[in-house]
Amino acid sequence: MKSYKYIVFDFDGTIADSRNLFISIYNELAQKHGYLPLTETNISQLRCMSIRERCKALKVPLFKIPFLASVVIKKYKQALPMLQFNDGMKEVLLSLTENKVKFAVLSSNSKSNIEQFFKQNDIKCKHIFCSKSIFGKHTLINKFLKEKDLKPSQILYVGDELRDVIACRKTDVKIAWVSWGYDNAELLKNNKPDYHIDDPAQILALALGHLVIV
Repeated sequence: MKSYKYIVFDFDGTIADSRNLFISIYNELAQKHGYLPLTETNISQLRCMSIRERCKALKVPLFKIPFLASVVIKKYKQALPMLQFNDGMKEVLLSLTENKVKFAVLSSNSKSNIEQFFKQNDIKCKHIFCSKSIFGKHTLINKFLKEKDLKPSQILYVGDELRDVIACRKTDVKIAWVSWGYDNAELLKNNKPDYHIDDPAQILALALGHLVIV
């Protein structure tokens, strides 16, 4: 059974249950700038769209994304004490540590936000790589591989978005897609992940070489 040197996680949507926080921050910005708000009605539809399609549907200019992302990250920091893990994910990280399996986080959030979240939840993670570019995950993965002197086959990436799958395809890294995150499975019909995860315990089983999931 395959053994990985690192399990590499996306943060928002995968580890952290930040959906409601992002909705709140986005709607505040939408009201200020005249974008369409996120509602219970349109969220399920938007989960089936790419980021570009979502921007078009919400009337958010694509070139505004870097500016909006920086504002979101600043506001995000203020709400960190209220942020929670997705069910079962804290236990997964603790179990990886107990079993001496190294893990890392690659995110478009800020390193300080992630470090503070882990600190307030007593999780130790020495390997956090961040980029402000929401479309640059493949570059971040390559940076991680180079810095740790790893081959693509030696890591498993765990993420929740189409862009995570695309980034892994560009870098020849295996990806386990989690169903509880931001993107709907329908969005992945033309970009199939290597593993489809419905329960955090399956991540641990993959990491420890106990289970093959298809």
